[in-house]
Amino acid sequence: MNRLTKTLLLILLWSAAFLTSGCIDKTFKPEAALEIPQVNPYELYATATDTASLPTTTITVNSINQIPSNLKSYSISYYTKYGEMIPSLTVNSTPIELKLDAAGTISITVKPYTSRVVDLFDLSNSDISPVTARINLVFQDYNDNIINKEAHCLLYKP
Repeated sequence: MNRLTKTLLLILLWSAAFLTSGCIDKTFKPEAALEIPQVNPYELYATATDTASLPTTTITVNSINQIPSNLKSYSISYYTKYGEMIPSLTVNSTPIELKLDAAGTISITVKPYTSRVVDLFDLSNSDISPVTARINLVFQDYNDNIINKEAHCLLYKP
């Protein structure tokens, strides 16, 4: 083989190895870095049981690099104080469209205290309070990476 053929073959093999290996650091399409510094209020108490009076919580999300992203949806799962999931309360994926600028901050207001939670507290004889609401936020950054972030809050029996 001549030198040009060997060089081209080496470049082809190196390229194939680079593109097929799982690289932890995304060089070509890096992922947005997001953090949740605050959930306010973290502990929610229902003062009245009608749906309009149920408390909300605000989740603050910071972008800590220069890649903008969009909040696409959120879902909520609920757990007893013993860590057991309560499937009947689950809030399935709810679409939402909110832009998070590069190195920006957004606040999302969510209503994790639903009428089903109130009904469970009223109908349950056991002491499951506080119920933990795990709010899963799904973001898509401008490089088409999907980022899941989770926030928590506690729901206390009224």
